[in-house]
Parts: sequence; structure tokens; C-alpha cells
Amino acid sequence: MQRPLAPDEASAATSRPARCAVGCVCLFLCLLAVTGPAAGATGPGTVATAPVAAGTPAIAQQEDCFGSDTFEAVAGGTVEFSSSCGGYILVGGDKTVDSASNRNFLDLLYVSGGSATVTVNTRLLGTDQSAYSGGVVSYTQKYGADTAPGDTAEFDGFEFVNEDGEEIAGTLAEFNEQVGITRLPRPVQPARYRLLAGANESLVLGDDGVPYLEGPLDRSNLRLTKPGFEGDLGRSVAPKGAADEDFAPATDRTRVAVGDRVRISGFSTAGFRGTFSTIDAEGLDRLRTLLDYPEGVNVTIEHLNPGVNQKPEEVTFDSANARDLFVDFSDDDESFSMVIDTSKGTWFGARSAPGDRFRVTYAFEGTPGEEYRFPGGNGLPGPFTAQSTADPDRSEQYPYFDGEETTVESTTTFTVVEPRIEYSQDQLTSDGALIVGENGQYRLTGTTTYAPGTDVEIQLISRDDPPPTKIRIDDVSIGDDGSFRTPAVSFAELDPENPVEAELFLRDQLVDRRPVVIAADPDDPAELALVDATSSVTITEGESLSALAATAENTGVADGTANVRLRIDGDLWGNRTITVTPDRNRTVAFDRSYPSLPPGEYPYTVRLAGADRTLSGTLVIEPGGTPEPTVTAEPDRPDTTRPPTATSEDTPQSPPTRTATATVTSEPTTAVATNGSAPEEEAAGSPIGGLVGYVTSVLPFTLGSMVFVILAYVIVRAVVARRGGSESAS
Repeated sequence: MQRPLAPDEASAATSRPARCAVGCVCLFLCLLAVTGPAAGATGPGTVATAPVAAGTPAIAQQEDCFGSDTFEAVAGGTVEFSSSCGGYILVGGDKTVDSASNRNFLDLLYVSGGSATVTVNTRLLGTDQSAYSGGVVSYTQKYGADTAPGDTAEFDGFEFVNEDGEEIAGTLAEFNEQVGITRLPRPVQPARYRLLAGANESLVLGDDGVPYLEGPLDRSNLRLTKPGFEGDLGRSVAPKGAADEDFAPATDRTRVAVGDRVRISGFSTAGFRGTFSTIDAEGLDRLRTLLDYPEGVNVTIEHLNPGVNQKPEEVTFDSANARDLFVDFSDDDESFSMVIDTSKGTWFGARSAPGDRFRVTYAFEGTPGEEYRFPGGNGLPGPFTAQSTADPDRSEQYPYFDGEETTVESTTTFTVVEPRIEYSQDQLTSDGALIVGENGQYRLTGTTTYAPGTDVEIQLISRDDPPPTKIRIDDVSIGDDGSFRTPAVSFAELDPENPVEAELFLRDQLVDRRPVVIAADPDDPAELALVDATSSVTITEGESLSALAATAENTGVADGTANVRLRIDGDLWGNRTITVTPDRNRTVAFDRSYPSLPPGEYPYTVRLAGADRTLSGTLVIEPGGTPEPTVTAEPDRPDTTRPPTATSEDTPQSPPTRTATATVTSEPTTAVATNGSAPEEEAAGSPIGGLVGYVTSVLPFTLGSMVFVILAYVIVRAVVARRGGSESAS
């Protein structure tokens, strides 16, 4: 029988395979470092190469015709490239090495004058409208692909051959058939399209099916990227004016007062800028034409709350005019905005009223399973003729959506509100008169729904000896939050003895007129003061303080409201709210206050909250009947556990209840807790109770200790037994 390995021997035996594995890994890494990365590796240390066009012959850099390797633009937009070489430029017709099909687009350009700067409208490529401007001639768009070169001026003598120089086509259309290029089914899509310059009058079809110009001079690429939806709509308002007038100052706000203007901005033209460049119109007419095209680009204004049992409706642009709805395009046509005049009688004003809410939506429309498609036929398709692939009645599909893409949109909302301007309530009396200060400088403030920048003027006119005294404030500012304020103004010229009126003008029209009152302190126009209070009151224990009253007087110009507070012996026992009109006084009694004090004599004070003047008096509480030995609840009394607070109903509340009991005696007495119950007897008053308490407190700890000792004993026994068995076996 083989002897078991000792622990050291076992460790050595098991480590031999591990050491062998480590040695093999080290040897592999050394070999990798010597040989370098394998062919085709793309890890760190390798250089990734971009896909190249198949079938293009190597170009000896004879000329630097294009000056750039790539010219990039968003599909549907425009792009500019230059060529300093005369001759011809082949556009498209190529494919990448990882694709068996071509781009299904090929065009042949003639460069006149030896050089040209070309602007390409990528939305018109492959259609019957010219996509190029700037000194080049397109074979397909000027003459048609089925025209023979001999019937043209710029391409006379041009040949279509194979790599052996044999003529394989008499027209560009026949050559396209050899390449496999067909009529475009939809606008040219985002991809890379080759630009190849050459001087020889031969278009060669390579053995791999890719055409090229014989004797190429230079190569570049036209890269079209997929348009992204950039419709991030914004909304702002401006003062009244024609829609086509200067929109200033602009304020971001959701509410627009009837008569003001609202601007919706952020309509990006990315993806259909080429379409816009074909429309020979300006402003609103240009937008209308775009919306008539089946381009899948849509702008709508929807009325969200038309009325009960009525569905939301769209506000169409058909009857709008440029002064009511102004469409403003940026200088580079990268975006546009709409300005709407909300005045009554305008295109929009006739379709809206205060309280109406509107949503503006900007959308690229698409339906899953649908794609923009040109109708079938011969020759080049019209650029803006679309036909559904599945539904003949559906044509609104964005040209650069795939079949699985759906509508994307951006929205913003605004609400039409009633035009309004009002003074702040704390600057008005209860009768609506405007309060101004007699001395110093003060600001007039208020709120308005009118847009910031609206012309506002305030005049204060004193009806004294002719000519009347007039104070004019014409630099009233309106904030973004809808507040307005005047600069600090002195009204010392106004005579309080003469009637004064305030007139408010909005855009030179009188919109508000009201009387003015002049206060010594406009921050406290009421000027309330406590003028009298009861000086001495005697009640029987348990009675209310109905005989205690105080009188407040208003010597100001506005209604005043204040709290009259009663304190007895320093504690609050009454709090009454009173309102006094100008030049009047009012007396209030504390008939709902029930002081729960023992018989005796107490000082009290009466004061208006926040005022300095205090009136004082003396309260005498005489003993009532013999009190009952027990205290019972009084549900009909107000809660007296805390001091009363002022209430809007001008209702006093009872003060907190004192729990002291006054007892005059020389014999021992027993204290009785009021508003509570007698304390329970303690079990610790007898020896048996003490013993029971001790046992109940110690017993849980004793039982826990016993359980712990038993478990420890069992574990130790098990360990000893296991070791004894091991020794016997050895």
C-alpha cells in the first residue's frame, strides 16, 4: 500500500504542474513580443484603416484638384466644394469593399473655365431640377442620361468603355445599366459619395463593376450625414405692435395679454434647407409652400380648450397675412421663427379669447412601415413628388426616415390672458384710493399682464388753484414676473387739504383713474392707537371678563386691523382682533375670557400688538361657592392649556389654566393634582412586594447564564471526543 504523502510532500507535488503552467505562459508572452501583432490585429499598437472604395485605380497625385479629402453636409442641405482642375468630375458610382451593391447614384460633371466652386443642393441630386451651381454642367440634369454625348456641347466625344478600351454604351443611361444603377426611388440618402477628377474623355467600367475616369487626377469624398431633429422650440412675448416690427424687448413668459405679441422660435431647417432654397418666396409664403410639399415637415397651432364637448382644433395659416403672422428666417436660413399679433381683429385675435390655451408643434412626420418614395416612371423624378409605399392616401413622410422610424416633434404652449394692470393692495384703501406718502420718497408698485417694455405713465393731479399741481411718472418698469414699479418719487408738492387724483396711461390711453389719499406714513396708513381701557374690574371666581373693555382709534387714512392683547399678572388671557375705519374708534370687550385664578388681586395690562402704549388696571377675583373635592371636565369651556391666538373671526380665546391651589391652613394638608388623576400605590411599600420585584428583575439574567453554560459544556465535550477518536485511529 502506498504511503500517504506528508503535508510538505503533498504541497511540493501539487506545485509542480502549476510551475509548468506559469513557465508556458511566460514563454508565450516572450514569443509574442518578438514576433509583434498578427496581421489584421486591431488591438493597441495597431492602426485602423478606413474602408476604401473598391475598383478605384491607384491615383498618382498629379494634381491637388479638390484641396480637401472630404466635403461634409447634412443630407437634404447644401454643401460647397472647389476644383482647381478642368475637365470632368465623376460623382458617386462607387461602393465600399464590404458591400456588393453600389450607392445607386452616378452623375458626370463638366468643369468649365479650368476651375470652379460648386454649391450642391443635396435634396435635388438625381432629380429633374438642377442640383449644382457655380460653373459646372451636369450630364443627367441638363441633357438627360439617355442623350448621346455627340448631342451635347460639353460632353461631345466622350466614351463609355471597359478596361480593355472597348465601347460598352452609347449613352450614360446605357452605362448606368451596365453598372446596375437605376432610377432613384427616394432622395439621395446619407452616405459617402466619391468625387473623382479626370481630364480624359472616357468613363471606364472596371472589372469589379465600379466605374472610374480614365487618367484620374485627384479624389475626394462628398459625405452626407443623417439629419437630426433639432426642433427645440422657445416662446417669448413683446409689447403691442405689428408682427413684422422689431420684437423687443423679448421676455420668456407663458402668458400673453390680448394685444401683445408672442414669438415662437427654434425651428431648425436642418434636413430640408435644400428644399427651402428652391422656394422663390419670402416669410409666410415661403413657409406655406414648404407645408404644401409632401416633405413630412409640419408646423401646427392647436387650440387646446375650445369649449365644452368640442375637440381641439388647429389654427390654419391660410387666411393669415404678414403683419399678423410674421415668419422670420435667419440670414443663413439655418432657422426661422414666427411672431403672432394677438390684437383683436387680427388673424389670430379673431380665433382666440382670454383664457384660451394654444400648443405649437414642430414635427418631422413618419409612420412605421412607410418611407418617402418617388412615383414610378421613366426619366428623372420630380424632387417634391412623393408616394406612399403602402397607403396611396399617405404621402407625409420625412425623406430621411427609415421604414421603422416614426414622428418626432417639439412643442411649446402659451395662454392668452385679459390685459390688466393694478396697484398693489397694500397701497390702496378699502375704497380703492391710492395711498402716497406726505414726506420722503416712495415707489408705486403693482402687477400687470402686459409685456415688459410696454409704455406706462402715471400722473398725480391736485385740484388746487390753477394751474393744478401735477406729478408725472413716465419711467414705469415692468418685470419679467409681471410686477411693475416706479422710481422713488417725492409727493411733498401735493396738498392734503385739496382733492388729488391718480391717472394711469397705457400706450397714451387712460386705463385707470382713482382718488389719492396722503398719509404721514404710507407704510402704516391706518395709524391705530389704544385710547381707553377699563381701569378696575371685580368678578366672582369663575365669571368672564365681560366688564373689561378697551377702545382703539384710527387717525390714519386707511382701514386698520390689530390684535388687542390682555395680560393678567404677566400671562396672556385675552387676544381680540379688531378693524377700525379711518377717523373712527371701536371698543372691544373680553367677554369670552374666563381667568381660572384663585381669589385675590391681580394687575393687568391692555396693549395693541406691535404698539408701545400700554394701559393698565386691577382685577379683583372674589371667592365663589365651596369648591367640590374633585375636578371635573368642562366641555363647554374653551381649551385653556395654552395662550389664545388671534383668529380671523375676531374671536377671543381663553388663556392657559393655572394649576396652583391656594390653601391657607396650619394643619397638614394633602395636595390634589388638578386636571389629572391620583397617583397609583407603589408595590414597594411591603417586604413581599420588594422580594417579588427582585426575583422578577434577576430571573431572566439567571436563566440566560444557565443556558450559556450548558451549550459551552456540550461543545467542549464534542471537541474532546473527536480528538480522542483521531488518536485511536493513528
